[in-house]
Amino acid sequence: MNTQTSLVAEQIRLQQWADQIRDCQNRPSDMKVDVWCREHGLTKANYYYRLRRVREACLELCETSPSLVELTTPTDNVPEKEDQMHFSVAAVLHAGGITIDICSDASPEFLRNLMGAVSHA
Repeated sequence: MNTQTSLVAEQIRLQQWADQIRDCQNRPSDMKVDVWCREHGLTKANYYYRLRRVREACLELCETSPSLVELTTPTDNVPEKEDQMHFSVAAVLHAGGITIDICSDASPEFLRNLMGAVSHA
């Protein structure tokens, strides 16, 4: 129980620190970090410690997510080469800086796999 309480306390602390870091990064452009820290009751060293801890926590979250998601498509739905030139786009998906054109004859299985991959991108 004590370990679970410690984990929850750490998550809350990291969230509070992330909010502080976001506030500092949104400070006026002519304000230096040490001035912002002084106004918010932090030392500059403590601010950078918190920044490092929040970054490490974010990296841990990124590492637990799959970095590669394999998309499979049934071979019977693969169009012939000449048909690939004449497909009609039913939808365009913009996610994570990429654009995906979805054909009108895309199978539900392929769409499920695609959406799963996009949600992890």
